[in-house]
Amino acid sequence: MNSHETRRVTESDWPRTISIIGAAGLVGSTVAAQLALSGIGQNLYLQDQKQNVLEAHVIDLLDATTIVGNDTPKLHLGGPPTETADIVIVAASIAEVPDGDRRAFLNGNAEILKSLTPEIERQVGGQGIVLLLSNPVDVLSHWFCTSTGFDASRVFGYALNDSARFQSAVASELEVRRSEVHGVVYGEHGKGQVPIASSIRVNGQRAALEPEMQSRIFSNIDGWFERWSELRSGRSSGWATGAGTAHLIKQLITERPVVATAFTGAIPGLGETFMTLPVQREAGVIHVQDLQVSDGELGQLQTAASSIRQAAESIDVSRWSCRS
Repeated sequence: MNSHETRRVTESDWPRTISIIGAAGLVGSTVAAQLALSGIGQNLYLQDQKQNVLEAHVIDLLDATTIVGNDTPKLHLGGPPTETADIVIVAASIAEVPDGDRRAFLNGNAEILKSLTPEIERQVGGQGIVLLLSNPVDVLSHWFCTSTGFDASRVFGYALNDSARFQSAVASELEVRRSEVHGVVYGEHGKGQVPIASSIRVNGQRAALEPEMQSRIFSNIDGWFERWSELRSGRSSGWATGAGTAHLIKQLITERPVVATAFTGAIPGLGETFMTLPVQREAGVIHVQDLQVSDGELGQLQTAASSIRQAAESIDVSRWSCRS
């Protein structure tokens, strides 16, 4: 472990400025709280159409950060100065509805993202990244790059919840603590997810699962969204996404590997789109790592890539124009 990896998150030179668009809602406000309470960044800019709710969140966050003793990040209402944001987080989304699926939000969230694109481009710095949280995150990432020409290597999406649910399902099946389990999910967020069986570790040791066990685990995670929708709560998984977004950024700061929705152009056989992949920040640049998957898992990823491209094309995206 080098000296950069051992520094506290609050002492990192990156990211200095983070912007959250859609910071008044459940997901955006939870992300803001997690970042502020973790002391990530020097400046945190919060924007939303619900100005009164946003101002209330800021007052609450000021009290919370005072309690935990954080002087940074400094909280700001409104957008950052032009081309200064190291990370622009897009949390704006239409309301989720019961009995839907993630693809059901596609057109509405694409319209929101389209309206926000000029402001996103204004805010992000020359080496800054755009982090999308709105669903379907992989399709929207593809559409955003295609329609704007924004550098695909600087667009990422949040995708840790699928891996968290995979780890929980493994822990339940093996009757061990969730904290003892590691495992990752690649591919499309939702039905096109690809759990990587070879990634499963329990207390750092590889855990080989019988086919029946794998089947139960995969069935568990495939049914997650249906079980969630049956609750008809009218909310998204905001706490998990907030905690996960902070964890994602911490992993990037300390240059540790993590999964995120990322550009597939560097992965042979997948073509050009976006899906959940292993990434790591090295020398200030976030790279997609080599895939360690079976032939069967690679085939599933290729199917997911095709599905994501087709969905992007359904919102009038017919050609890829990202600058990689």
